[in-house]
Amino acid sequence: MSAPDLSMVDASAWDEARRCLPVIRRLAENPARTRGDVVAAAVELGCGPTHAYALLRRYLADARLTSLLPRRRGPERGISLLDEHVDAVIRDVIDTVYLTRQRPRIADLAEEVRRRCKAEGLRVPSRKAITARVKARPAREVAAKREGRKAVRERYLPVVGSLEAHWPLSLIQIDHTLVDVIVVDSETRAPIQRPWLTLAIDVCSRCVAGFHLSLEPPSATSVALCLTHAALSKESWLAERGIDAEWPVRGIPERLHLDNAKEFRSEALKRGCEQYGIAIDYRPVRTPHYGGHIERLIGTMMGKVHLLPGTTFSDVRAKGDLDPEKTAAMTLDEVERWLGHAIAGVYHRDLHRGLGITPLAAWQRGIAGDGTTLGRGEPTAVTDARRFLIDFLPIARRRVRRDGVALHSIAYWADVLGTWIGHPEQMIVRYDPRDLSRIYLLGPDGTYYDLSYRDLRRPPISLWEHRLALKRLRDEGRSLVDEEAIFRTIEAMRAIADGAVRTSKAARRQRERRLRVTPEGRGDLLPVEPDEADRFRQIGEDIPPHERMFPVEEWE
Repeated sequence: MSAPDLSMVDASAWDEARRCLPVIRRLAENPARTRGDVVAAAVELGCGPTHAYALLRRYLADARLTSLLPRRRGPERGISLLDEHVDAVIRDVIDTVYLTRQRPRIADLAEEVRRRCKAEGLRVPSRKAITARVKARPAREVAAKREGRKAVRERYLPVVGSLEAHWPLSLIQIDHTLVDVIVVDSETRAPIQRPWLTLAIDVCSRCVAGFHLSLEPPSATSVALCLTHAALSKESWLAERGIDAEWPVRGIPERLHLDNAKEFRSEALKRGCEQYGIAIDYRPVRTPHYGGHIERLIGTMMGKVHLLPGTTFSDVRAKGDLDPEKTAAMTLDEVERWLGHAIAGVYHRDLHRGLGITPLAAWQRGIAGDGTTLGRGEPTAVTDARRFLIDFLPIARRRVRRDGVALHSIAYWADVLGTWIGHPEQMIVRYDPRDLSRIYLLGPDGTYYDLSYRDLRRPPISLWEHRLALKRLRDEGRSLVDEEAIFRTIEAMRAIADGAVRTSKAARRQRERRLRVTPEGRGDLLPVEPDEADRFRQIGEDIPPHERMFPVEEWE
């Protein structure tokens, strides 16, 4: 019999064993002991000779004090006193009724056992006896059959392996979440929806490397914008939003740690990372603990968001009878600014229990070093912010024809395309789904060239507007989709959305998305020079009206 846990031994039982030890030890060490010696020892201990012999046998088998601990009377634990047929019924009902994904209660199990025993003329066992047999089953087996394999993995499998990040930017984790707050329209202040947050964390320092807030679901673009925000200097970003705080995280990361979502396996992300020497590690499937750092950061950020008006909380019980749509008051830009303050002004300066210092201090120590830690030095800086973002935007492949490049049924042109008309192979084109008024063609020399609408009168549109227009045209039975129809439909949809903005949540959402398309057709990280914009406008004004129709030629 194995020795009990010493911390669980009752004090009185321990004292009793200590009282018996010298007497029983004297008997055990006497090889010439007689029955008279055992009787004398029994009198000394105040028990009968039979008990003294039992203590002696236990001590001879295991010469430790715990072998002399008093033992409970009656049958040993685990021995069944029920009839064998009743035991068989209980086992069968546990297997077929209790250990199922319906997860019935013990009361349901006991009722079924009682019913079957009565039907077979057997004695009905007590609920205590049934419960004891359920508890005797391995907990892992019970969880697997009642809750599934995923629950077993998360609860019982060992967490092996670890993420090593010895210096800043050696490992970045990225993930998405729906923010637990409803944002409002910037004009009417009426509720729209919960925005999506893409968040990146530097595992070494636990600093937030960057983030991107959007009304759009996670995509390759949101990953590109988050990664660009993480790699670039934050000084101008903070100044534009009136945030007086230090956010020193910047530089090209060495490795990304991502889950297996579709947006993390896009060709655009893989090519961009290869371009800048960024390695990508994907979590093993169904192993959420490998993303523990980013998951905890998301939990921390959502905990802060629960203080905002319009919060939905993360638990319906915490929300109570609160209606988030009635309390919603912040626009998407205001939530973005608030997150900037919460990250740079609070989270980075708050003590991190896992590190023992603040994330900001951990970053500074990792960069510059201290008396015990050697710093890595300044990270590799992004020399061309525009090129960095373009290298992570979605990819398409198109041939250059005499009328330019066609993408999403829209014609694009730049004078430089004349050089590659008739190029035998398709060329890489990248685009920003937020703004289709400009795309970027990768030339044979490795340079990206900006292509604008052939018809410069067209307004900037986003990819989601384009898709809605195509759907509407198809619903109307238009088998042939042309550029003119697309833009005409988008203009009509915008007019409808503006008219319905005060009554329709969907219309407010569309309008707010449209307002986030920059006026000159450029992303907020791709500034356009004023003289360049004026030049494009002048070109459009100088073209005769009959040449602005841009007829499409079939050219092989």
